[in-house]
Amino acid sequence: MKIYSYIFFLFFLFTSININAQYKRDSYNRLGIQAGVTYGSLNTKNFATTDKASFMAGLTTRANFYNNLIIIYGVNFFEFNTGMSVIDAASSKLEEIDFKASGVQLNLFLGQKLLGEHLSIEGGPILQINSKLKTEDQYQDHLMQGYNIQASDLEDITKVNLNVAAMISAGFRDVKFWIQYQYGITNSFGNLDKEIIKNKDSRITDLNAHLGLAAAGVVFYF
Repeated sequence: MKIYSYIFFLFFLFTSININAQYKRDSYNRLGIQAGVTYGSLNTKNFATTDKASFMAGLTTRANFYNNLIIIYGVNFFEFNTGMSVIDAASSKLEEIDFKASGVQLNLFLGQKLLGEHLSIEGGPILQINSKLKTEDQYQDHLMQGYNIQASDLEDITKVNLNVAAMISAGFRDVKFWIQYQYGITNSFGNLDKEIIKNKDSRITDLNAHLGLAAAGVVFYF
């Protein structure tokens, strides 16, 4: 958690300095606090996954850039869930369980005003730093459906990822509602120990997964 605290502190410090420095030049440079719900999963051909709901929340800055162009940057703490089917080797019972990861996302978006301050579109890159892909302890040794590997074998996913996102914002100067979709460019399974997995089940090759996440929320500016 220390790295998240440092990132949050640096973002808040940079934002405060930036607002003070630009206040006289541009009256619209706003710091906001936002929260939203997310819905999605890891998209992979290796396993059947189910979209799940979760959350995100953080700080964001919105500023006029040039004419009708705007720039948005921020930091969000988030969690995503992915449902996957596992089998209890002892009872052969099939059930779907949640795999969860949490972390922080740093975004830098460029946007275009469509209707003054009331409607705009934005998009850009997201740097994501996340935890391992966890499931409850009681499911760690359960087998993934159709394969001879355990749920714990999928735990050590890639920790630093690059996503791209597109977003629509609508509302007023002090409050806006937004919807967003982000896609993970980085292979989330790229950090898994492929040799161990292959030794357990030689049918599993070319492990590949990408985050697909839809989100909707509200931001309050002050």
